[in-house]
Amino acid sequence: MTVLIGFVTAFFFVLVGGLFMAQSGAAATWAGLGISFVLLITFTLIVCHTASREGLTSELITRGAGFGAVGSILPTIIYASTFVIYAGSEGQILAHSINQIIPLPEQVWFVIVALIFLPMAWNGISSMTKILSWTVPVYLILLVAAIVAAWNHSGGMPPGLFSAMPKGAVGGVAGTIAIVAALSGTVGINPFEASDYNRFVRANDFKRKALITVVLPYALLLFGAIPLGMYFSLATHSIDPSIYFIGLIGLFPGVALAWVAQIRVNLTNLHVSSVAFASGSEAVGASKLNRRFWMVTVTFATIVLMWSNVLGNLITYLEWTGNFLLAWVACVVADILVVRRWLKLVTGQIEYRTEHIRAVNPVGVVALIAGTAVASIIWFTATNRILGGLSGYIGFVVAFAVHVALAVATKGRTYFSDPNDQRVAANRKIA
Repeated sequence: MTVLIGFVTAFFFVLVGGLFMAQSGAAATWAGLGISFVLLITFTLIVCHTASREGLTSELITRGAGFGAVGSILPTIIYASTFVIYAGSEGQILAHSINQIIPLPEQVWFVIVALIFLPMAWNGISSMTKILSWTVPVYLILLVAAIVAAWNHSGGMPPGLFSAMPKGAVGGVAGTIAIVAALSGTVGINPFEASDYNRFVRANDFKRKALITVVLPYALLLFGAIPLGMYFSLATHSIDPSIYFIGLIGLFPGVALAWVAQIRVNLTNLHVSSVAFASGSEAVGASKLNRRFWMVTVTFATIVLMWSNVLGNLITYLEWTGNFLLAWVACVVADILVVRRWLKLVTGQIEYRTEHIRAVNPVGVVALIAGTAVASIIWFTATNRILGGLSGYIGFVVAFAVHVALAVATKGRTYFSDPNDQRVAANRKIA
C-alpha cells in the first residue's frame, strides 16, 4: 500500500494534469478521467480479486492465464519497460528542478539523478519502504504549503477548473478521447501493479478491503493528483511542476518537494521494472541476470530516455504503451471471466508451475500479438483523431475476442504440459 501511495503522489500525474487541460480543456479532461476511472477500477478489481484468491503475482497469473512459462515473458517485458519510461520522465523532472539551484548541462544532471536511486533501491523493498514512509509527512507539509500559496496567488480558487479552454485545446468528444487515449497505459498497467500487492490480502477479506486497496488509490490518482495539476496550472499559468512549485513556495522548498515526491515514485519504478526483468530472465534460464543486474541496466536505460527527451514526448509515449498494455489486460480478463468462469474450459486454481504448463501457450501469445498489431496499425495510420485515440481499446476488443476464440478452438488443451490433464474440459467429458 505504501508503494501504491508513492505512485499516486508522483509529480508525473501533477504534470499530466496541466498537459491534459492544455491539450483538451478542463471539461473534456474531467470526462476522460471519469471514463478511465470506471475502466481502470473494473479491470483492477477483476485481476486483484484473482491475485488475492490465488496468492499469485501478475507474472504468475499471466503464465497460467493463457501464456505459458516462456510466453509470459512478452507481457513481462512490456510491463517492465513501461516503468522504465516512467522512471525516465520522472528523472527529467528532477533534473529540471535541481538545475534551478546548481546549473549544469542537463545531460550531466540526467546521469547524476539516475545514479542517485541505485543505492536506495539496492537492498530491495525493505529499505525502500522505510524511505517511502518517512517522506510522507514532508511531502504533505510542502504540498499543502504549495496549495495554499496557489490559492493566495489567485485570490481564491483559480477560475476555470471545470470550464477552462486554453488556446489550441481540442475539447468535446475528440478532447475526451484524447485523454482516454493518454490514460490507456495507466488503465492497462495498474491492474497488474495493484495485483502484486493485493495478493497479500486474504480472499475472504478482499471485498471488504478493496475500497482501500483498489478504489481509494486510483480515486486519489485520477481525481486528486491529476486535478491538482490542473489547479496549479491555472494558478501559475505553467504546466511544469519543477518550475511552478519554486515560484509558489520558494527555491529550496520547491526543489525539496520535487525530490521528496520523485524519490518516492522512482524507487518504485526502479524496483518494479528490475524485478520484472529478473523474473523474465529466470523463465528463460538466465537466472544469473538477477534483480541488481537489471537495476543497473534499467538505470542506464533511463539515462538514454532522458537524453532523448522522453518528457517532451510524454503523451506520445503514454498512448503508445497503451496499445500493448490494454491488449495484455484484455487477455487476462478474458481468461478469468470467459475461459474459466463462464465457459469453464479450464478449471481449478491457476497453474503457474513450469513443469505443469507449456512453455508457450498460443492462446494468450497470439491474442496479445493480434491485439497489439491491430492497435498499433490504427495508431500509426489513422488520420481521424477519434479513431486514433481509440486504437488501444480497439486492440483490447481484438485481443479479448482472439483469446476466447483460440481457447474454444483448442478446448483448453494448450494450458497444461499433460494433454490428459483433468482440469481441461475436453478431458473431463471423455472421462
